[in-house]
Amino acid sequence: MQKLIIILLLLNWTFVQSQGKKLKWYKGNTHTHTVLSGHADTHPDTVALWYLERNYNFLILSEHNQFIDPESINLPPDRRKDFILIPGEEVSDYKHIHTTGMNVSREVFPQYPNELSTVKNNRFENFKIYLMQKHTDSIRSANGIPILNHPNWNSGASAADIQKVEGLNMIELYNGHPDVNNWGNEEHASMEKKWDSLLTAGRKIYGVSSDDAHFFKNWAVDESNPGRGWVMVQSKELTANAITDAMTKGDFYASSGVILKKIVKNKKNYKVEIDVDSSLEEMKSPLLVGFKTAKEAEGFSIEFITDSGRIIQRTKGNSAKVIIPKGVRYVRAKIIYSRVVSSNSEQFFAWTQPIFLNDIK
Repeated sequence: MQKLIIILLLLNWTFVQSQGKKLKWYKGNTHTHTVLSGHADTHPDTVALWYLERNYNFLILSEHNQFIDPESINLPPDRRKDFILIPGEEVSDYKHIHTTGMNVSREVFPQYPNELSTVKNNRFENFKIYLMQKHTDSIRSANGIPILNHPNWNSGASAADIQKVEGLNMIELYNGHPDVNNWGNEEHASMEKKWDSLLTAGRKIYGVSSDDAHFFKNWAVDESNPGRGWVMVQSKELTANAITDAMTKGDFYASSGVILKKIVKNKKNYKVEIDVDSSLEEMKSPLLVGFKTAKEAEGFSIEFITDSGRIIQRTKGNSAKVIIPKGVRYVRAKIIYSRVVSSNSEQFFAWTQPIFLNDIK
């Protein structure tokens, strides 16, 4: 009886300690490459060290069809303790379909279909849908969470393709590689338009930002260098499972430079507050690559966006709140920092996750 009481007291103490932890913001990157890929230039140890030295809190070494055990990475023994490696892999197939397996427990193999008839007989309209579904299922079978990478790269995947994939709840909204067409081209709508199409169609999809870095030695705007995109995750603790769980719940935002202080959302209101000092400090980085646009006034603005990508409120300044309209499926926020460069402007962003209101699955 005495042992049982002690056990119950310990369990209660653990629960209270867990409940008492405050939520913190953790900076991380879910997609980067090493020399193991065959087309990157830096050893895994050095890649991990680069992020450690620049105040990231977590990193996935997402190698093409190779699982890198975090225990195999050598980091300085006296390093700061608020940095972890999360197991991962970039499952990669032809048709330009690549998917990060976040926090997988083992290697996940690519899923090449043997015959076109196999695809047709399994209700998949084309190889892309087949591959995305296979990636998603295989990653989940390895206890991981799938993130569809760069849907606008080369032939990529349309919103209609992605819509048919079951169990996929995260896509790369922004990818720092210079060739992935985040803003759209002749073949693809912009990634934001694809995201809004999926949300409007009733899909519960979160937007991720990554740098997809390959080159840590040669630095140029047209090279896939690190430090261009990341996620900020709100979690009570810094562990692989806690970070993965927080992202699965949408407790994060994606960034290409802007840092937020606060996100408060409920069924009635959505409020965002910018961390101005941290954002301006980020803007000093020569690594960031802004979106080029017509000349605009320098400063911050906040847009609240709903069904079909409709902007329901645009506010200049460092914070904003919107009253959520009735009958909409979702509301999300896009935070923009514009600065003048020569005769034009360049913009950097943060994208918050939607609050889902009606008919979302």
